[in-house]
Amino acid sequence: MTFRTFSLGLLGTFSLPWLLIVVVPYATMQRIQPVEFNEDDDGRTGPYVPARPGRVTDGAAVYAANGCYTCHTQLIRPTYAGSDMWREDWAGVHVAADNIDTRRETSVFDFNGEAFAQIGLTRTGPDLSNVGHRAESYVKGTETTPEEWFLMHLYNPRGDFEYWSSCPSNGHLFTVRKKTGQGSGDALAVKARKGREVIPTADARALASYLYSLQKDDQVPYSLNYSPDKKRAIEQ
Repeated sequence: MTFRTFSLGLLGTFSLPWLLIVVVPYATMQRIQPVEFNEDDDGRTGPYVPARPGRVTDGAAVYAANGCYTCHTQLIRPTYAGSDMWREDWAGVHVAADNIDTRRETSVFDFNGEAFAQIGLTRTGPDLSNVGHRAESYVKGTETTPEEWFLMHLYNPRGDFEYWSSCPSNGHLFTVRKKTGQGSGDALAVKARKGREVIPTADARALASYLYSLQKDDQVPYSLNYSPDKKRAIEQ
């Protein structure tokens, strides 16, 4: 084998994966065009505008900076590649009695407003595509809001909550200080040392708002719905 052959082989070995994994997806993402609803397929018309309330941009930055993508995915895989669609609360809401089924696979528009698609590296923890819905179920019947639940979970994942987690504490996103008088009125309902209160920083609030925004329950055009059970509007 000559040095030239070796060099060309080495170049091809690294260039082809880089082209297919980085260049092509990046170029594709830069040319995404709006998708229209169709009356026959969707029962409505107009452009599809992803519903994404919450502090998406700065919250996603905090999410990435703290490496949350290392243990959590945000990707409901196609049915031919996994069973995500049928895992409880992962892909959406399914209430057979009320004929409600928002379960669907992930589309590129689910990452609207984010600089990077946080699809994740591993599933050491659960997928977060619809974690906002799960938080709502955890606080149902209580005076705690979903965002407050996220803040408590971020500070102490193994606290007295309905959901136990192996997630490490993100205590660095909070300030623990001595409580004076009636306190700040902004303290979390978490266990702290006597006479102290836990105050979420701006980053903690942004992250909690971002996590609550992860609710993939808006109607997507028929052309973007890859669920095998999908039906056109005229068939329903």
